[in-house]
Amino acid sequence: MSPSTLHIDNQSAISVSKNPEHHDCSYFVPTAEMPADLLTKALAKPKVEVFRKMMGLIRAGGS
Repeated sequence: MSPSTLHIDNQSAISVSKNPEHHDCSYFVPTAEMPADLLTKALAKPKVEVFRKMMGLIRAGGS
């Protein structure tokens, strides 16, 4: 199994970005393109639908 890419939007990510030793391992992802927000924030239904599709999740019943 290969490593997973993590998309992080928080203060820890900012701290990591200030340490040049870690620059090859990380990069910035705008909030509008952060599907992990679906699991960590209260979002409006349109954004939930966009991120749900980005993550490949389907509704119960298969629709």
